[in-house]
Amino acid sequence: MATLYVQEQGTTVRKRAQQVVITRENKTLQAVPLNKVDQVVLMGLGVQLSTALLVELLGRGVPVTLTNESGSRHYATLTAGPSRFVELRLRQMQRAAEPDWALDLARSLVRAKLVNQRALLTVTGWPTAAAEQIAAATSGLDSASSADALRGHEGAGAAAYFAAWRIALAPSWGFHGRAFHPPPDPVNALLSFAYTLLMNDLLTAIHLVGLDPYLGVFHTPEAGRPSLALDLMEPFRPLAADRCVLDLLHEGQLRRDQFAPSSDRPGGVDLSAESRALLIARYETMMQAPTQLPSGERTALRRAILLQVQAVARAIRGEQAAATCFQQSSL
Repeated sequence: MATLYVQEQGTTVRKRAQQVVITRENKTLQAVPLNKVDQVVLMGLGVQLSTALLVELLGRGVPVTLTNESGSRHYATLTAGPSRFVELRLRQMQRAAEPDWALDLARSLVRAKLVNQRALLTVTGWPTAAAEQIAAATSGLDSASSADALRGHEGAGAAAYFAAWRIALAPSWGFHGRAFHPPPDPVNALLSFAYTLLMNDLLTAIHLVGLDPYLGVFHTPEAGRPSLALDLMEPFRPLAADRCVLDLLHEGQLRRDQFAPSSDRPGGVDLSAESRALLIARYETMMQAPTQLPSGERTALRRAILLQVQAVARAIRGEQAAATCFQQSSL
């Protein structure tokens, strides 16, 4: 099962027999069996979706995500509706209002992120000082008594982590640290797009499980901000998005001329259609590749995301004491 991304403008996506068919000017560009699709992502206002296909997808439990053409903005994720999850969402609201429970979940998520960042740096062979600083940030989590304190340790780990990137990457990429709104260089543009792809997967899993994606415990809830999705993304950023970008850079598949100054975000850099396609292809390969769960079982990384969300739902219901957050000490 895979995500179908449609980014060519002027295309129409419709149902034909038991296939999803992408056409432009009456010419078929791609046809994919319906039973091979577990999510559809439409990128840009120039991509049209037929009502017949939309109804078919929603009936099959396949979410449809809408983003802008560059993938930097998430408009909506369409699903069949959360009405059957009322009890779970009420319990989620109660849990989020319990300071100790919310802090414990946030601590577990941040710990998993830092462990996974350190594991990725170990694989790259980059400066060991950064890994040691991340380990120090991790050791401080147990004494953190608030979400703000956790953010301090998470921020210290992130600073060390991306400082290692700055030292190790070729100066021609112009990477001086993590920056966005807008991303000022190609590496940040790649990271932002990869995080958008990962966000789509988290939102899909959260909708399928029935949680409220806007009610988080680590990221402050704000209007229009999917705080829970951002929370649950944290452990997977290094494993999926960051590793995907690093692999493409190390393999030399990306060139500086595949990026250009943004036309609508002053000071920003945009990916070309070619670089977006390369990143999407690598991301999908990584999402479908087997990874080892804490239990020792091996499964696709995309399924690991779903299992993580399901674990949080069980913890919310009280079916298990706490949600074990996905981490890997080695990659």
